[in-house]
Formats: sequence, C-alpha cells, structure tokens
Amino acid sequence: MARRSVRTGRAAAGRRETVLMSRTALLVLSGASDRELTLWEHEELIAPVQVADLDGGDEPLYDRGALRRIRLIRTLADELEVNLPGIGVILNLLDRLAG
Repeated sequence: MARRSVRTGRAAAGRRETVLMSRTALLVLSGASDRELTLWEHEELIAPVQVADLDGGDEPLYDRGALRRIRLIRTLADELEVNLPGIGVILNLLDRLAG
C-alpha cells in the first residue's frame, strides 16, 4: 500500500494527520525518476521523514513536504537551470527562513 497515515500528538479538536507515501508513490506524484531521487538524497537535498519496516524490508516514507520540495528542485533545475550546489544553497536558505 502506498499511503500511510500517522497521527501527530495534538489536542483532539486540532488533530492533523500526516500523510506518508512510499518512494514509488512519491515518484509517480512528482514525475521524478528513481535515479533523480537517489541523486538528490545523496546530495542531501531531500530525505524520507520515516523508515518503516514493512514485509521484512525497510521502506522509506515521505510526506507532502517532500513532494513540494521535489517540485521546487525540478523547477530550479529544469526551468531556471540552477545546478545542484546552487539548489542546495537555495533550499538551505529557504529552510532557515521557514525554521
């Protein structure tokens, strides 16, 4: 199954669910290739939020933030022709602004 749901520890009235998806689902939704995702993970531009033990193997799980991040990476690379080190700098700055 591609989607997983995990409840966050919030009050009953303000509960929000974090939807987690498999690597395959992430690739389908983002349009990225397995090779691209592997490269971006190697360059530490993206990482799974959780690794689950499913059917005897480790399955990386990603959230909607990872999907948005992949879309941003692809826009920077494809449309704006930013190289990987430049994308890393931009993402680092955006992370600092958000955090």
